[in-house]
Amino acid sequence: MDSSPLAGLDVLGLKLLGVNMADISTAALIVIMFTMGLELSLRDFRRIAQHPLPIAVGLGCQLILGPLVAFGLAFLLHPPMPIAVGLVLLACCPSAATSAFFTFLAKGEVAISVTLTAISGPIVTITLPFLVNLALSLFGGRNQPIHLPVVRSMIEIATLIVLPVAVGMGMRALAPKLAAAIGRVAAKVCFVFVIGIMAVLLVYLWPRLPALLAMTGAATLGLNLFMLIGGFLVARALKTNEAQSRAISIEIGIHNFILAVVISLAILRRPDFALVPITYLFVMYATVFAFIGYCRLFRDRRNGVAAVETLA
Repeated sequence: MDSSPLAGLDVLGLKLLGVNMADISTAALIVIMFTMGLELSLRDFRRIAQHPLPIAVGLGCQLILGPLVAFGLAFLLHPPMPIAVGLVLLACCPSAATSAFFTFLAKGEVAISVTLTAISGPIVTITLPFLVNLALSLFGGRNQPIHLPVVRSMIEIATLIVLPVAVGMGMRALAPKLAAAIGRVAAKVCFVFVIGIMAVLLVYLWPRLPALLAMTGAATLGLNLFMLIGGFLVARALKTNEAQSRAISIEIGIHNFILAVVISLAILRRPDFALVPITYLFVMYATVFAFIGYCRLFRDRRNGVAAVETLA
């Protein structure tokens, strides 16, 4: 184990300006989810009834296809236990708040992206603890003492992702001008948080990065590509339009890596489970920009025009 890239890693003890990385990640996640809430209204949730097909397809891919792919890759590739569990944990997380921005760049249906992001959070609060415990039992062996307390985890995850969104939505409804002003500042803060976390982790992991990518790269890249490409093909096969399919693909291809890191560090107290989400952070941006380029430079040109349709 001493020669493993996992040996000696102490992400849990990593600090930035004297603040523990687990606390920084938790604060970043809360700010990001609050900022997302500032952009949401009840109208976003009413689209579920108005446009059930793309919402159902997106949720099905996210809640069912994603975990199935993660478990399948773990069984197929036989990675070390922390990598297998981290892969499932990541796949069970909802979409990242940045998915709407990437959907916009891809000329996808942003309304679908926003709605899927909003409703997937409360749902994974329930599904994530059960699926992660299943992964721990399958890949951890009989002597695995780690267990994710279901009820406590549901409460903690809801506190991290549901409550901040609800507070943001409430502020937008009660004080829209204040919400707009705070939203402009909060968006910049979120950007600084993400870039800061990326930079600190990259510097810390740099000496081990080649070995870490060798251990986690295939599983991480496999999950990301399968969800981006598979999600798009499934959505098209189920008769969603081009713009909706792009939104669904990006929505299920960009997971909330910060939530996975926070659960690994703050709840499970297993920093080695965070290695897949950390690797995914760097892989994700490369693949999503490649997908955006494919949509804009190939599909749009082949079709003559971008098939973007806006939902009411």
